[in-house]
Parts: sequence; C-alpha cells; structure tokens
Amino acid sequence: MADIIVIAGSPGSGKHTVAALLKDKIGFPPHVDLGHIREFHLDRQWTLANEKEEAMSFETLEFMTKHYLKNGYKNILVTDLQDFRVTQIPEIFAGMDFKIITLFLTDDSELENRISARTEGFKDIRAALSWNKSVREREAVQNEFKLDNTGGDPLKIVEKILKLLEN
Repeated sequence: MADIIVIAGSPGSGKHTVAALLKDKIGFPPHVDLGHIREFHLDRQWTLANEKEEAMSFETLEFMTKHYLKNGYKNILVTDLQDFRVTQIPEIFAGMDFKIITLFLTDDSELENRISARTEGFKDIRAALSWNKSVREREAVQNEFKLDNTGGDPLKIVEKILKLLEN
C-alpha cells in the first residue's frame, strides 16, 4: 500500500465519503484535508478564497504530509486538492511512495444534484461541472488512477481503490 494516498476529484465527486470509508478500512491513518486547512481562513460559502490563501494552505498540507512520513506514519490520506494541485503531486512527492485516486462523474445531472443538495461548502454548480469535465478529459499524471463514481456506491469505489493500492 502507498505511503501517501491522494483522493482527488471535483466537488460532489464523493472524495470525502470515499476517504472516510477508506480510512476505516486501512486502520485510521492520518488524514490531511486541504479543505479543513483552508477553513482557518474561509467562510462557509468559500467567498473569501484567494490565490495567496490557497498557496499557503497547500504549503501547510505538503509540510504536514511530509512530517507524518518523517515520523513513520504510512497510508496518509490527502484530500480536497484543486485539480492543478493534483498535477503537481508527482513533483511535490517525487521519490516517495504515493498513489493518486481521482474520482469523476460521467453524468452531469447527478453531479448537479449532489452540489444542489449541499447545505454548506462549495456550491457553485457551473464550476463543479467544469472541474469535473477537466478531470475527465486531462491525461492521468504519474501514479494516478481515475475512477468513475457515477451511481454513488462508495463501498464499491473503496474496494476498487484497495485493489489498486495492493498492486
């Protein structure tokens, strides 16, 4: 199993649900969530988001992840990265044992429904659809596996992830 497991995807793709289930299955490893790091600055609607805050939060995530590794932790879950950050992971964690699992949906209406149902957090449907499309269309980066989470069966996705992590 990888030392660092990145769970990525657009808002509404199921990252948090899948990460929580995966965390339980692999023995409660550290979970470094960029969204939680950003909450020190953001309001519930994310209207205070800006480039400086995002860059600073990502630096904190990188430091925390490497610090856990330095102290002997394994299977560290990393979640809630913007897609351009996902493409930087191979460089950031070069020489380290990492895998990226990127979730996407093929059904835009399902993604719209998931975002619409939220009571707080990221609620920009157009941005989520654009992000999801970008994830689907871009080439996979080093150690990245893309999984279709349309249909929303997180247990099946977790089983697929576990199989990928075993190889």
